[in-house]
Amino acid sequence: MCIGQILGWLKDAVQIAFWVIGASLAVLSYRHAKTSIFQPAKNEVFKIQIATLQSLLGELNWRSTVECWHGSGLSSSAQITLNRAFKGYAKDQFGAEIASDMDEKLISVGGIISPNASGFRLIKGPADEVDDGDACVTKEVTWSEFNWEIFDVSDRFQNLNDQIESALNDPVMPSKVLSEIRNFHAELLNSAKRAAEDVEKAVREFPRHYSTEQSLQGADLTWAHNMRHERGEKLFQALNEVKKSVRSYLQSDDLLDDG
Repeated sequence: MCIGQILGWLKDAVQIAFWVIGASLAVLSYRHAKTSIFQPAKNEVFKIQIATLQSLLGELNWRSTVECWHGSGLSSSAQITLNRAFKGYAKDQFGAEIASDMDEKLISVGGIISPNASGFRLIKGPADEVDDGDACVTKEVTWSEFNWEIFDVSDRFQNLNDQIESALNDPVMPSKVLSEIRNFHAELLNSAKRAAEDVEKAVREFPRHYSTEQSLQGADLTWAHNMRHERGEKLFQALNEVKKSVRSYLQSDDLLDDG
């Protein structure tokens, strides 16, 4: 082997090493530049996430199931539903119009419809052309067998529901936290349905407690609370899972959730 060949191989080896080292340095430089460019944007998104989570958790700052029951609006919603049913009972059974001191404070702003609710039936044509056979027959209420159809919701419940739905639709919300918020929202609605079932059981007791028109005077419905099984326990558990997911996210290295 001549010296010229050896020198040629050495030259080729040096060139290969040069290009390998150069390519490696280029990749490292690109990664560093990418981090430097996008890190401020990631930090800004992180700040928005923190502000959103702080706002949401500020509304959910409940330390017990009792605070959860009242703070979520489940308590006021159940009371509105119970009061409305009692007024309906008084009107239906005795033709009596009754009022409560709570009427101005407890106002329904919407309602959750029971899966078993009876809906409207379509009647074609103007009302004055409808035959008697097509008219809807009002279902007679048997109060001892009462079934709930609408669970009234208070403004507190509605505001909370709106805020949760806003968080669920927030594009910067971390997916790890989003999953638990979704579970919390589902449990809020399930808790409302269970509260409606408790109201249903209480309403069925109206004929036994108020059998005469005179018994309506000064009627106190506080006994109905003793029949309540829904007390916000599962909702409070779901809230703790949300808080746990937030703490886990803040302690992680993910400044921007890519999930």
